[in-house]
Amino acid sequence: PILVENLVKEKDEGILILILSLLKTLIEGEAAPLVIQGSDVLPRLNTHLKSTNPKIRELSALNLGSISYNSLGKEQTIEAGSIEPLCIMLTDEVSEVRTASTRSLASLAQQKEGKVQIYDLDKLNEIIKLLYDDSDQTRLNTVQLICSVGEYPPAKEKFKECLGKLKELVTKEKDENPLVSKYAQISID
Repeated sequence: PILVENLVKEKDEGILILILSLLKTLIEGEAAPLVIQGSDVLPRLNTHLKSTNPKIRELSALNLGSISYNSLGKEQTIEAGSIEPLCIMLTDEVSEVRTASTRSLASLAQQKEGKVQIYDLDKLNEIIKLLYDDSDQTRLNTVQLICSVGEYPPAKEKFKECLGKLKELVTKEKDENPLVSKYAQISID
């Protein structure tokens, strides 16, 4: 953990991008919480979410998604306060950053506390707008995010506003993006 903690403190953006790319590979899977346990990696990644460099924002969000692969990682990431900066990234001008943010949030929203925080931050309108995103992956992540957050009763009510778009995605995406279609149907159900 100390090595990882010190690596993510790198100031040079070019080197930091390489470090975050390496870290992403290192922490994929169930061992992620063990790799970062007892370090300041999560707060540092949260800080990097605000970087002016879009690649650093994207990689930081992807790393948070990898860390939140299992329940322990989800709990650690939520406790570190990652949901709020990830929610801010839902409106990022860079498509890859939005995609990475929705991926991480969809993972964190599998926990009740994640659903509640996303709802309490009043970001459901931004989530709904992402159903219209040009990126297939962002739309897939968004319907998965709606599936999870929509399990929280107040959010379920709000998401009724996008039933028409979800029904459209079920039909429109059926052949080209079957997972988008599948999760749109699950969101409706």
